[in-house]
Amino acid sequence: MSLPRILLDCEPLKDRNSGFSHFVVPLAHELIRQNHRYRLYCYVPPREVGGLGRAGVRYLTQRSFHKYLNPPSYGFRLWHATSQLSWYVPTSPFTKVVLTVHDLNFLHESPDERTYVRQLAMVRRNIQRADYLVTISDFVRQDILRHADLLGYRGRQPLRYVPRGVEALAPLPPAHAPAYVPRRPFLFGLGTINAKKNYHVLTALLQDPAYELVLAGSFAEPDYVATIRAAAAQAGAADRVTVLTRISEADKTWYYQHCVAYLQPSLAEGFGLPVVEAMQLGKPVFLSRLTSLPEVGGDAAYYFDDFAPDTLRRTLAAGLARHSPARAAEARAQAGQFSWAQAAAGYLAVYQELLGR
Repeated sequence: MSLPRILLDCEPLKDRNSGFSHFVVPLAHELIRQNHRYRLYCYVPPREVGGLGRAGVRYLTQRSFHKYLNPPSYGFRLWHATSQLSWYVPTSPFTKVVLTVHDLNFLHESPDERTYVRQLAMVRRNIQRADYLVTISDFVRQDILRHADLLGYRGRQPLRYVPRGVEALAPLPPAHAPAYVPRRPFLFGLGTINAKKNYHVLTALLQDPAYELVLAGSFAEPDYVATIRAAAAQAGAADRVTVLTRISEADKTWYYQHCVAYLQPSLAEGFGLPVVEAMQLGKPVFLSRLTSLPEVGGDAAYYFDDFAPDTLRRTLAAGLARHSPARAAEARAQAGQFSWAQAAAGYLAVYQELLGR
């Protein structure tokens, strides 16, 4: 008897630097490694056919018209839509849909009305089409329940939390130096540089002239970069803030290894990938107490109770004084909880639950 055909939506590979791509690629590789029950297909942009290897996987090429009419979907028992904002779901009413929800940040960020309406409509559509909802953090699972009426979630579908994995940082090449080498001890933040990251509050920590601040992300919104620079100038630290975009993996690891501390004062997160990466190296990690960050950082992180300058400075000083080899070991242990092997096993269990085999 032939194996059931299932599909993993890898359309985010259109941008390999995107956050969704960093979710899809390792999940796909681990599903390919673990799967023996299904005939697994990956749904990819044309240039990515073969991009995840050839053994244990087949490919379906993504076409733009599939947003509206998706004839190939009739050939699959299950379609895993890997983002709550995916355009690509089956036309076939017989195909089971697993939907991964990464975040509902549009409910927490106060976006412009057009963005809010568009994202709400997309999330509602995908939730209503799904047969099974999976979130990457327990905070997001609870967020769906808190906003169930708004999202159109009626409890018909199972709702489960499967922790996402985080890949181990690759070893640095010998004698590697990043494109920008800080001139003094530095604080580090990583992620798309926009208002929800709340980075501008960190300039209060530059009152101490010993520090500089390095921020890196796949993209930096110009208006928010201007906000950060204005805050730095007001703090008398205009020359001690560096904003970088699209840094290499080696540069990223170098900044983690050499920073005094990693900081993420975000207003909204669905998970917090860089938090786990920094903790892999035992670094002191300072976070806001908002949305998913306490869940990810656990007891191994240090937390800003608010964003008042004095609070930020006291929290940083106290955390750095407390950090020790034992605390670094706690951070590494916390990071070790987020495994792609466990994530893929969780999704395979969801597939089996839906398909009954």
